[in-house]
Amino acid sequence: MRVEWQGDHKMLDESVKQDFEREVERLGHDPSQYIVVIRREPGVAGSDGLLPLRYKVHITRLVGSDPETLTLSGGDGTAWVAQFAKDATNRARG
Repeated sequence: MRVEWQGDHKMLDESVKQDFEREVERLGHDPSQYIVVIRREPGVAGSDGLLPLRYKVHITRLVGSDPETLTLSGGDGTAWVAQFAKDATNRARG
């Protein structure tokens, strides 16, 4: 099975979702144990007048009696999948 995507996930490119699922598998986890909720943040125009895409990524691994949710920032110029991998690796090391 695959990760369950909720919220505003349709704004993500399929390649980003695939990258996340590959990273979960690389960590030795079952993707079906994960729920990822995407919530778009209000845009604030930059100096160029453009609204950058910004969102929060809420990642929950449904394991154990008290699952934790990791919240990361996503959007233009962010690497939330890499940040997730780094955080997961650090947690595994204790």
